[in-house]
Amino acid sequence: MRFLSSSSHVAVLAAALLVGADAWAAETAAPPARADFQDAETGLAFSAPPPLVVGGQRDHRGHDFVIEVDTSDPSLPRAGTSKSLCAVGVKTQPEEVQALSQEALSSPEMVAETLESMRTTLGFMGSVVDIRPVDFGGGARGVAAVTTPHLGPDHANVRQYIAIAETPAYRISLSCATTAAAIDRARPLFDALVGTLRIEGSR
Repeated sequence: MRFLSSSSHVAVLAAALLVGADAWAAETAAPPARADFQDAETGLAFSAPPPLVVGGQRDHRGHDFVIEVDTSDPSLPRAGTSKSLCAVGVKTQPEEVQALSQEALSSPEMVAETLESMRTTLGFMGSVVDIRPVDFGGGARGVAAVTTPHLGPDHANVRQYIAIAETPAYRISLSCATTAAAIDRARPLFDALVGTLRIEGSR
C-alpha cells in the first residue's frame, strides 16, 4: 500500500500548519463553547475532554475544513502564533483510498507506513520528541507525534502534537501547539481527544 506515501507527506505538512497558520485561515463566527462536535455532511464527530472546548470553523488550504479546539485554562497555554490550542481537520480521500475498508487502513502495515512517513516529514521541520500508534474513534488507528520545531517565535519552547488517521472517506488530523512546560499535562488531553475523533458511518 505504498501508494499512500506521497500523499502522506503532504498530509503531515498540512496537519503541522493547522495551528499557527493564520494567513491561510478564513474563520467564521465562533459558536458558543461546547464539548461535542458533529458534522452531518462529512460525519466528522468528536468530544473535547474538559477543560478543552469546541470553537469555530474555518477554511484551511489542504483540508475541507478545520474546527478549532481551545481552552481558557492558563496551565494549557497556546504556543507560537496559534490563535487556538488545537485544530481538527478533515480531507476527502482520493478514489483509491475510498475503495479500501477501515480494517485495511488500520492494519499494522498501514499504520507503520504512516508512522515512518510522519517521522521523516516531521524530522525535516523539527525534532521528533515522541511518535507512536494511537487509537482514534470509530475503529480507526493512526499515529501521534510530539515535535519541537526548528523555526518560529520561541520555537525551542514550543511543543507541537500532531495526529493523523485514515478512514475510507476522509483523512482526520489533529494539530495542537503548547509550551514545553505544559506538554506533560496537555498530552493526555490530546490523546483523549484523538480517541473520540471519528467519521460516523465509515465502513
